[in-house]
Amino acid sequence: MPALNGLGRHIIAELYECDPALLDDFDFLKELSLEAVRRSGATIMSHHFKSFEPVGVSGVVVIAESHLSFHTWPEHGYMALDYFTCGEDVDIQLTVDLIKEAVRCKRIVQSMHDRGEELAGAPHCIVDLGTSPESRSELPYPVRPLQKAGTVELWISEHHLDSKTEQPLLGFSYLSTEEFVSRSTQFQKAVIAYNPVYGKMLFLDGYMMTTERDEFVYHEMLSHVPMMLVKDPRKVLIIGGGDLGLALRVMEHPTVERVDLVEIDGDVIELAKEHFPKFARAAADPRLHIHIEDGARFVREAPDATYDVILVDSTDPIGPGRVLFEIPFYENIRRILTQDGVMAAQSLSPWVQAEEQRWMYANLGRAFPYVNTYVATVPTYPGGQWTFALCSSKNIDIRKFDTERAERIAEKTQYYTTDIQTAAFSLPAFIKDNTVNVAIRSRNVRGEMIA
Repeated sequence: MPALNGLGRHIIAELYECDPALLDDFDFLKELSLEAVRRSGATIMSHHFKSFEPVGVSGVVVIAESHLSFHTWPEHGYMALDYFTCGEDVDIQLTVDLIKEAVRCKRIVQSMHDRGEELAGAPHCIVDLGTSPESRSELPYPVRPLQKAGTVELWISEHHLDSKTEQPLLGFSYLSTEEFVSRSTQFQKAVIAYNPVYGKMLFLDGYMMTTERDEFVYHEMLSHVPMMLVKDPRKVLIIGGGDLGLALRVMEHPTVERVDLVEIDGDVIELAKEHFPKFARAAADPRLHIHIEDGARFVREAPDATYDVILVDSTDPIGPGRVLFEIPFYENIRRILTQDGVMAAQSLSPWVQAEEQRWMYANLGRAFPYVNTYVATVPTYPGGQWTFALCSSKNIDIRKFDTERAERIAEKTQYYTTDIQTAAFSLPAFIKDNTVNVAIRSRNVRGEMIA
């Protein structure tokens, strides 16, 4: 690409003889434009897309460097596109090439313009990342293109935002060589794709939920660790867990007589049955009772002292899922646990979600007299190091468990062992301070944990 002669660069492109079906596919065009912008090295600030009747889609992606916009006329196989950036750090031609190939465009007419030519030599809106720390501080994070190669590949990217400013902080990308599902359910966008490293992957609203290769870590640790701390667990409640992987592990315990699984989105369960046959075995077990309803309401209406173990396999505390991290929800869980029962819940990343984690543990501490934390390594979860909360009404000695039962379970596991049963509670200082110590300092916590 020629050197910039001005303040910015602008491509105006007309794409003719495109695939009409693709030009009217709202979800496809949204994902395509966002991914193409990311691949160019631009910094996405916000976006808005609109589907029109009877056909056509418009979209605008606002970036730190300016914008991308488009509109489609499926009835004519035509798409109008413009992409403007300031500075030279963004490869706008790469974005146009990616979109052209993705919509199967047979003919393109485009022009490129340097904007602000009279101001050539003036400071650009994108700072030189190699200059002083003072100038680097003008950007919240470095702008780097993900790829500038000529080949077109589909990458699925998971982005984590600042909880206050909604600025993107981190991104994790996975090559998708085959896409099995990409559709919206009543509650969320579901994508199932194949990655050469992790196999089939399930994304909900852009966040990685589970993969064929590493699912065993999360499911074994969220099930077996708490189950071992209850003598002869018979009734188990799972909140969430629509992929059925957790239920499968719970029912490996022969004392279990009934598992109630409460999932608000029944489509997730059906997708798991179809695309993750290993998990589908759980649905055939007569001990599993599936309830398609709101987990918070189910817990609120359940009778006292019903369950020996309650497992919360929730999404992160975003949007409607936030209620599953609040005090009333935890208080109802404590109420419906048996006297010796325990609750375990995924409790976020200590690296990426430290602030949300502190809030969660403060709420746990106000609802339960005893709160503890254990950890596992889940490669596809942000930060790789994942935490789980263990809560109860009685002070449970984590060192006392049925080792023979644990050894029988460990014969079937890939991550869990009898050593890990206790070792997982050995916390780095910063994790303990962000979890257990937060709970202890909250107003209703009584006593110290044994860890």
